[in-house]
Amino acid sequence: MLSGIGLQFKVHTSFNDAHALWKSVVPDDHHLISSDMVALENSQPPDIIFRYVTVFRNNTPIGVLYLQHLEFSHKHFNKDYLNTTVFKLLSPVAKRLKAHLLVCGNLFRVNFQGFYFIEKNDRNLVFDCLGFLKKHLKKGRSYCGILVKDCKREFTPTGYSCHKFQPFRQDLTMEMSIRDTWCNFDEYVVALSKKYRQRAVKIRKSASELERKFLTLDEIITRSAELDQLYRQVVDKQSLALGILKVDYFIEMKRQLGDKFQIVAFLKDGQLLAFSGHIYYPEKSAMELHYIGFDYKHNPAYNLYFNIIFDGIETAIEKKYKSLEMGRTAREAKASAGAQAIENFNYIWVKGGLPRLAVNFLSKKFEAGMGEEWQHRNPFKE
Repeated sequence: MLSGIGLQFKVHTSFNDAHALWKSVVPDDHHLISSDMVALENSQPPDIIFRYVTVFRNNTPIGVLYLQHLEFSHKHFNKDYLNTTVFKLLSPVAKRLKAHLLVCGNLFRVNFQGFYFIEKNDRNLVFDCLGFLKKHLKKGRSYCGILVKDCKREFTPTGYSCHKFQPFRQDLTMEMSIRDTWCNFDEYVVALSKKYRQRAVKIRKSASELERKFLTLDEIITRSAELDQLYRQVVDKQSLALGILKVDYFIEMKRQLGDKFQIVAFLKDGQLLAFSGHIYYPEKSAMELHYIGFDYKHNPAYNLYFNIIFDGIETAIEKKYKSLEMGRTAREAKASAGAQAIENFNYIWVKGGLPRLAVNFLSKKFEAGMGEEWQHRNPFKE
């Protein structure tokens, strides 16, 4: 038990050890005590250490923090970045550097706030707690940054500025509202303007030769090498990957969530060309497109990426969900399908000097790569 700032902290290294204590604090239907937590920990993503912290006041539990410690290195950068002149000059140094980032939340999910306090008035304590814990969890390491991710509500500046946290505005996710009037995918297509309607019909037709099927747990295990290869093709195209999954993650998600998690496979003559992860939240009438993979060589012929998006829309309509979460990347493509940007409330503390310069540089590069054209996309009829 750690003590400081008028509070006590119990730190566990596994979810199973923390689960009983967390259940005494967190509501029964909360994501912080869901089987998702077990799935991610069991998959052992590289470079990630998990910490489960219970916060006490006067030895009574008042809240919990879910922390991920990421050891960041050059392998998390896009390979094209590493081939630029600047990186080549810095390569001998960069390849030896290890940066430690503490995340309150989940790098691999959206809308997954990493803290919960029983009393709403205690929410601001998250910054006090992290300021204290960064000095006691590092064990000889110095954190270059702390990210408080996916907060459900915005904090007032007095709640975080005294700890030198700043709002991190660049994090947007693309979410699509499913209209009540759509009973099937054809009705969604009818709602599109002529240009986008013709485009959607053409894209769907290009994949008519493909077989679509849900993979069972045994099939996910059998095809794990193929899934990993397709997933890595997508990851390698990202400018920056904060956390990289192993294929064991898909196996564990299916094992833990059952029918609430599906891997949709797109096959040609038995060959896996693409896949999409679906997470279903029937209690929220919502669905999430959750990690994808596809073969870039076959993408031009079959429009694999856009068909993954359209397949997600069709599934959400069939299940009569109200929203479809599409994730952070490829904003223009998702806006062209009808998604809109949703701002996440994130807060970041970055150590002064080189780490702060690096974060500012990477943030600008990320935003430049996203472009602005997606903001002007509206595929629906006026």
